[in-house]
Amino acid sequence: MEAFLRDARYAWRGLRRTPGFTLAVVLTLGLALGANTVIFSMVHALVLRPLPFPQSEQLVRLYCVQPEDGDVSPSEPEAAAWSEETRAFSGVAGFFSTSVNRTGGELPERLQAVRTTPNLFSVVGVAPVAGRPFEPADAQPGAAPVALVSHNLATRLFATAGAAAGQTLWLDGTAVRIAGVLPQGFALGDSSKEVEVWLPLLLRTNPEALGHHRLTVLARLKPGVALESARLAAFQRSVPLFSRTGEDGDSEPPHDVSALSWQADVTGRSRPVVFALWGAAAFVLFIACANVANLLLARAMHRRREGAIRSALGASLRHRISETLAESLLLALMGSAVGLLIALWGTDALTAALPPALRNLAAPELHLPVLLFAAGLCVGVAVLLGLVPALDSARIALLPLLSGGHGSTGARHPLRAALVVVQLALALVLLTGAGLLVRTLAQLSEVDLGFHPEGAVSAAVQLPAQRYPDESSRVRVAARLEEALASIPGIRAVGLQREIHLAGSTTSSGVMVEGTDDTGSRHAEHRIASPGAFEALGVPLKRGRLFDATDGQGAALVAVVNEAFVRSFLAGRDPLGSRFSFNSTTWWTVVGIVGDVRHIELTEAPGPAFYLPVAQTGPEVLNLIVRGSPEPTLAQVRSVVKGVDPELPVPTLQKLDALVARGKQRYELLLNVLSALSGLALLLAALGIWGVMSYSVTQRTRELSIRRALGATERNLVRLVVGAAGRLVGFALLVGLPAAVGLGQVARGLLYGVTPTDVPTLLGVAALLGMVGLIAAWLPARRAARVDPGLTLRSE
Repeated sequence: MEAFLRDARYAWRGLRRTPGFTLAVVLTLGLALGANTVIFSMVHALVLRPLPFPQSEQLVRLYCVQPEDGDVSPSEPEAAAWSEETRAFSGVAGFFSTSVNRTGGELPERLQAVRTTPNLFSVVGVAPVAGRPFEPADAQPGAAPVALVSHNLATRLFATAGAAAGQTLWLDGTAVRIAGVLPQGFALGDSSKEVEVWLPLLLRTNPEALGHHRLTVLARLKPGVALESARLAAFQRSVPLFSRTGEDGDSEPPHDVSALSWQADVTGRSRPVVFALWGAAAFVLFIACANVANLLLARAMHRRREGAIRSALGASLRHRISETLAESLLLALMGSAVGLLIALWGTDALTAALPPALRNLAAPELHLPVLLFAAGLCVGVAVLLGLVPALDSARIALLPLLSGGHGSTGARHPLRAALVVVQLALALVLLTGAGLLVRTLAQLSEVDLGFHPEGAVSAAVQLPAQRYPDESSRVRVAARLEEALASIPGIRAVGLQREIHLAGSTTSSGVMVEGTDDTGSRHAEHRIASPGAFEALGVPLKRGRLFDATDGQGAALVAVVNEAFVRSFLAGRDPLGSRFSFNSTTWWTVVGIVGDVRHIELTEAPGPAFYLPVAQTGPEVLNLIVRGSPEPTLAQVRSVVKGVDPELPVPTLQKLDALVARGKQRYELLLNVLSALSGLALLLAALGIWGVMSYSVTQRTRELSIRRALGATERNLVRLVVGAAGRLVGFALLVGLPAAVGLGQVARGLLYGVTPTDVPTLLGVAALLGMVGLIAAWLPARRAARVDPGLTLRSE
């Protein structure tokens, strides 16, 4: 250890004598190590770190599997049946998102809420910080209304969590006692908005409820139970439900059950992005290591004569290797310090860029495992970089160096050229990824949404059951709201729709078409809209008619369907006049066909959907859609709604084009990070080729002087140096393009509307890399062209 410390002190003195070299290496390593630490913090948060609940590896999410729709949310009877399975599960809980209106304050407000079975918090292992959890009796009919509230809501309304327990909230016109307050930051990851109120839910077990798929079902496995065993046990509990309903002619057919680790369910969609970024960061680290290895190799070649003299005086090979390792360790430690500073800033920036649901549940932080990963990288880089000059020193021939010979043209080192090719090839792969993402975003911008979001805004309104207990009352207030909104100056169109497009919420139902053998196994999106909704959203009518004032209560039940519905359910017949049902008792007649709309995601093709009129359904939740020039303000909408019902809150206005932008968020995050990594990789690769060419020119000064003395022009010398760089770039393209295409095939799930073999992208990236490489080589080539042969040869 004493000898190594002595070597470290010697290496430190050497690094202080070459501040430019030291700064270049430290900054290069710092950027690469910092980028890798930041990305690994996200990998650790989303993939490696358990969710913040006791024994979270036992938590699974259960789905029912429809033949054509895949995994869908279970119904309440299924959740109730699964909760009776005690061999595989220690608990099964179900919940769904909703909202409630709170009154009694200065202004009414709409709160994000969840209705859940009382055992949810015992299943996930969370206890209130004040008050008590739900009890089974809280969900029974006739029980006193109670709620659990978030820590933020409790402190906002009552200053402290302790003071909130036992207080009363007026929710949807009902006095609700706060039974308890949940811990700070508690989230289940299913919503982009913080849940503020939790209400007890009693699961329905009647057969009619089998067709309503809206629950999120979480279960806790018993110790030692495998995921597949639990899935089979849940399926066996489901079978009797369908055998009973089959006798009554219910439309819901039997279906399978799927089980997925809750962590994988919450973070599954983000994992491909995370691993793609981790791979990109690793490429940057490899490029940085190759760059620094080139610098260290050039430094070692420059100090060969010094090493030969020390060897002649008795320094062993082991001692020289120890010195190079000490020097590389010092450089890695300083680079890690810079990288840690970058990581401290980078994790905050990355957290801010994540979607709110993931940010609340799995925010990247510099935990101990992340710091240990950074320390491991530091040691690995130090050893790797120390071996390069150490191996070079092992092959030194002492006699030519001690005799002072130079050779005819200067030493050349093939390893340095190979390292440059590796840097350029890796940079090419990253640039190709960034280019494909740019093309993906361009394709997303050209996607036909099926509606026109520009100039339209929406506001969600919840109609409380206490004030609007029946369908007729809800229909009347919906008509008044639509009429009042139309009175706002500048408004061109007003409509109501239960769920807004691209907002992340949808409802589906099994469809049976009259005169066919459909059993309801195929689902369609179930939407509710007013006559003005289609104009307000810009959804085109293709055939037939839209809803009108005659389609009210007591009139014939009518529906409008989209073109995908016609293709799926009504092919080969006249759609207009066809009848369908989603509950086997009520039949709706198709009176119009509208265009397909992308409702769930930008990248998901429109599926079959049907629209029912607000005037014949009276939904409890409405989205007010207003199109105008200028767009209405929140104050205007609130004033209009207050004139209809002073206790209806309008929390915010949502611009529809902002929903479209949110659909691109995942791609933009990936592109922004990958572009930064690609730019860094290209810069390092350019510095690498510049360094190799500069060193080559220095080593070949005598050769170039002789060529000049024998009649070579400046252009000949520039062509000689740039040609050597061009060969390196060519080799990099031969290696990098197939690698880029191959890795693109692996990550093609992150692309949309473009393939990994996209020719314009590959040609553009190749041209960019070639241009940067040749420019980097042109600078030392110009210096080579200005060599004065007389001065050089006289110095020889």
